[in-house]
Amino acid sequence: ECMKRADVNQQTTSDESTVVFEAGTDGYPHIRIPSILKLADGMLLAFAEARQGGDHAKNDIVAKRSTDGGGTWGPLQVIDDQGGDSLNDPLPVEVGFGPHAGRIYLTYMSFPEGCHTDCVEAGHGSRSSRNWLTWSDDRGGSWSNPVDVTRTFRSADTNYAGSPGVGIQLERGPHRGRLVLPMRQGPIQSMRAYTVHSDDGGETWHRGEAAVNPKGGFSADEVSILELEDGSILLNCRIHNGGPKRRLRGRSNDGGASFGQLEVDEGLVSPHCMASIVMHQASDRGFERSRVIYCGPWREQGRSEGAFVSSTDAGRTWGPPTILVPGGFAYSQMVVLEPGGEVGLFYEADSYRTMRFLRFDPGRMDPAESQN
Repeated sequence: ECMKRADVNQQTTSDESTVVFEAGTDGYPHIRIPSILKLADGMLLAFAEARQGGDHAKNDIVAKRSTDGGGTWGPLQVIDDQGGDSLNDPLPVEVGFGPHAGRIYLTYMSFPEGCHTDCVEAGHGSRSSRNWLTWSDDRGGSWSNPVDVTRTFRSADTNYAGSPGVGIQLERGPHRGRLVLPMRQGPIQSMRAYTVHSDDGGETWHRGEAAVNPKGGFSADEVSILELEDGSILLNCRIHNGGPKRRLRGRSNDGGASFGQLEVDEGLVSPHCMASIVMHQASDRGFERSRVIYCGPWREQGRSEGAFVSSTDAGRTWGPPTILVPGGFAYSQMVVLEPGGEVGLFYEADSYRTMRFLRFDPGRMDPAESQN
């Protein structure tokens, strides 16, 4: 066992969750890969891959919207269906201010029918993966025709690039207004993390340098990012190709253009699974101190026991875990519903049969709070 049970704060809150997507409904036998945005007007927009089978089984990119804080969800909306090709890893960002304020961008990958990450070819040819970008100017009600952005988002010596999760818009420093999308590139044997960014509201995009993996033969996988008070970007990502059952972390001081070498974050237990970080409250936004939240399955083996931990020192150290979902818990994405208040958690549960939404208040539940 990876932790002493006495070190864990148990919060059985999964019964309070609502089902957003469910396998076998809406015409799809499988559904996975959560992403979620809270729009400026409070609407929640949840994205997923609707699948006919496994990771690359004619997947479509779909969404649902909630206007009551996640209590109920509207009908399933198909954003893109490319027939036999598989669409993977929805990654949205909302433009909060500046050019195209209010626009939602969504990027994702496509794979040729019958081909997985381990068989696509390097380069930008027909047997490699493609990157797509679509956008909505009506809060997700309708979407533009997708644009092929492969040559911009991915270098020619890679065979695929993307990540589940969410993008951010920087609010501080010399790169204020920049849209930043977290990515990881193949080949699968040596994946590397990086970002793609835009300084003009999404009109043009630029690819940053790939972060250097730690020594030891393992590599970066699915990526989550947030902006810290000093304008730097904290990166947190899954480990792939062996390595410790922990997370990798890195930091960029140039708006995501580079991250240097990543390092193992020994304070975050993870069984090699997607997870997320968010800035719950920032010390330069009216709060006495910063609080960064990480959430993922808190086990070294098996995807279960969804837990969050807090950091008040910009992700350098982490407090004890609070278990939110005691049972099965796989991929997940957090969204801050109110700074310093409730957080929404969109996660895979019930042996991947459902994707659920749960509200929780880290400040009220965090065991570290009682020690201060």
